[in-house]
Amino acid sequence: MRSRFLVVVVGGVLVMALAACNAKEDPATTSSATDTTTSTSTAATTSEPERAVPKIEATPEAVEQAKEDLQKAADRDRRMRACLTFEDFEATVYKEPFEGGKYIVNGDTPIANKKQLREFFEKKVKPPRSTRLALSVIDQVSGLDNKWNQQTKKNLTYCVSTTFGSRYAAVIQQMENATAEWEKASAVDFIHDASQDATCTATNAAVVFDVRPVNVNEEYLARAFFPSEPRAARNVLIDESSFTLPSDGKLQLAGILRHELGHTIGFRHEQTRPESGTCFEDRNWRPLTSYDAFSVMHYPQCNGKGDWSLMLTDKDKNGVACVYGPAAGFTIDPALISSTTDCASAEPTPVAAQAQTQNFPAQSVDENAEELYGPFAAAPGSTIEVVMGGAGATGDPDLYVRFAGAPRDNAYDCRPYTDGPAETCALTVPAGATRAFVMVRGYATGTYDLRVTHTP
Repeated sequence: MRSRFLVVVVGGVLVMALAACNAKEDPATTSSATDTTTSTSTAATTSEPERAVPKIEATPEAVEQAKEDLQKAADRDRRMRACLTFEDFEATVYKEPFEGGKYIVNGDTPIANKKQLREFFEKKVKPPRSTRLALSVIDQVSGLDNKWNQQTKKNLTYCVSTTFGSRYAAVIQQMENATAEWEKASAVDFIHDASQDATCTATNAAVVFDVRPVNVNEEYLARAFFPSEPRAARNVLIDESSFTLPSDGKLQLAGILRHELGHTIGFRHEQTRPESGTCFEDRNWRPLTSYDAFSVMHYPQCNGKGDWSLMLTDKDKNGVACVYGPAAGFTIDPALISSTTDCASAEPTPVAAQAQTQNFPAQSVDENAEELYGPFAAAPGSTIEVVMGGAGATGDPDLYVRFAGAPRDNAYDCRPYTDGPAETCALTVPAGATRAFVMVRGYATGTYDLRVTHTP
């Protein structure tokens, strides 16, 4: 999340590159190209965040106008991007300047590596956007909610790095305050494991994620991750600028962390809905509640009606309770949820059978080739874990898991898509599914061991 910006826009370098290859584009059209396109950078200011656009009431007429404007912007962007190369795009995207650093798009959304950035470019920047604008909150991967499985949601352990120095105790307290807000409504449990704080790095596998300080010169205030990301990419990074905010301003570290923790449990920016009229990102999510202009996940400068205190609203609370099941004492309000039939229970579904493990040692796959495994019998509500890697693993094979049938490169329920051969998928088997299919595809030629743990 970045504080000192007016509106999420396409970076100036990218705009100039596009203008250069579209000299015949109508100037009146190209001058407004930054209004609603997917973000790759932000325009800086020297004061507390300002609202870049006037407040617009979400009347039916305004929503329809927003949809029309977004489609026009998509058509305009398609024309402008006709000659844009990935290298042009990559040159405009901020990349964190430390080992394991991610690319940052949409203000505070991290992309783990270059091959994921290339896919982002191919699917969300280069081609024309679909005319179907879904309304939703929760992130999705190939139609499956990007959320923690039924076991992990109750054990979201984290460490807080002692390298925060004199701020260490304050960060611990602010994290506890922020996690408690999400825990009050939903059956998720964030657990600070202080025993890991002295070794709180991205390589610490004893916790689900790490909380560490960075100094990226105000490129963002903080950034987080989504549940589907591998351990090394699961970090909440807090920039130095988060500690120098005006003490009398509404924007404080507590609110920043409430927002970022929303990402860690799968929630996307609310402003991507057409009702906001600006800052549209993509459509990889599903509806949980109606549009919430006050949501903790809504940037105020993207036509939000809230302020920079970034508090959870009733819709935020009911949405997260629907995804993970309600916390003890919290009751979901059916009037605030799009469909209560899709809501999860607070506790995992009991499964009588014992888990089984199947090992596939010394496997190999060629570049662009595919190796299929299974199907594996899996009881609804149980957890299936597929681990690829091993001490002698080499190259860059990619792991795919799917419930509806054999995975394809564009159809899967889990695909970590990291660099190297070490990848893991751990999923709750959805209702109605009884089998899981596994595929390994060679992004580059590789060797690996494969372990599948499932409950028939």
